[in-house]
Amino acid sequence: MKFFSGEVHPIRWPRLLFISFLGLSLLFACSTGADEEGNRSAVSTDLSVSDQIAEYTGQINANRMNATAFHKRAQLYLFDRNLGSAMDDIAVAIKIDDKVADYHYTLSDVHFAGGNVVLATEALADGLQLDPENVHALLAQAQLYYALRDMKNSVVTLKRVLEVDKHNAKAYLIHGLIFSELGDTTRAMNSFQTAVENDPQLEEAHLELGLIHYAELNPLAVNYLDNVIALNPQNTLAMYTKSMYYQKTSEVDLAIDGYNQILGVNPNHAESHYNLGHIQIEFKEDYKGAVAHFSNAIKADSTHYKAFYMRGVSLERQTMYPEARRDYLKSLDLQTNYELAIQGLNRLDKLGQ
Repeated sequence: MKFFSGEVHPIRWPRLLFISFLGLSLLFACSTGADEEGNRSAVSTDLSVSDQIAEYTGQINANRMNATAFHKRAQLYLFDRNLGSAMDDIAVAIKIDDKVADYHYTLSDVHFAGGNVVLATEALADGLQLDPENVHALLAQAQLYYALRDMKNSVVTLKRVLEVDKHNAKAYLIHGLIFSELGDTTRAMNSFQTAVENDPQLEEAHLELGLIHYAELNPLAVNYLDNVIALNPQNTLAMYTKSMYYQKTSEVDLAIDGYNQILGVNPNHAESHYNLGHIQIEFKEDYKGAVAHFSNAIKADSTHYKAFYMRGVSLERQTMYPEARRDYLKSLDLQTNYELAIQGLNRLDKLGQ
């Protein structure tokens, strides 16, 4: 009897977090020129952040109408993750002079860093009213609309990007993400491919192509995922997807190598431990080895109810029934009515264990 589900743990691709990959932050990235030097020098590598803050504080004390100094200090506070002080300073800068787009961009950054996407979008729109052809700001706006699930305005904004820069790879990448959300895989793939053609170094576009081909278990997935890993050897999502491809196509040794590669980068990668445990059961019938891997998964993620269940299966196969029962109960505690754990307890009941 096969006591386990035979599944590998699914990929969790946080699409709404893709903006962190693209670099949403406008800090020093889209100066209009009015405060260009200030943007370039606001965070210096020669002085500590506290020393730089003290320098601009001196300028502010000497002239309370120095909007540039308030803006620079706001950027430094933002860089230092002091969001309250950053908000105070950028609000003053905008009050002194609301015609500088960079001030609105920094306000957008502060809102975004604080998790308020709606206010970040509004502040960015204010900046773009003053600076309508700023490609970086337009891309950020398109990403924010995407995060708000406003696909229509995201597409409109991307059109503005491509009117300024028809070869902008990130614009095609976002187009692809929108098509993916709408379920149009063919157009999504075409957009991602266009992104890669315009910028072969665009890691995220290779990743998306790899994910699409992985979903179809197409061998091309490995090519695109290898491209990602070559561009960024720390990209565990690409390594994990590639390993899952090998596991699902029964290329077990390659899957094991891949999961171990991930654990070399991140020893607490719960899904790699979990899938290694699955391999020990499904392909090697090594239940003791499986227990070790599932235990590592649980150590990395104490809420991993499937790892508790699978460890219970491994223990049950070794006739360690009390221990197996504890794991099934813990799995149910974490995931109410988890059917496989219920089945595990029923099996033990029938055995009188």
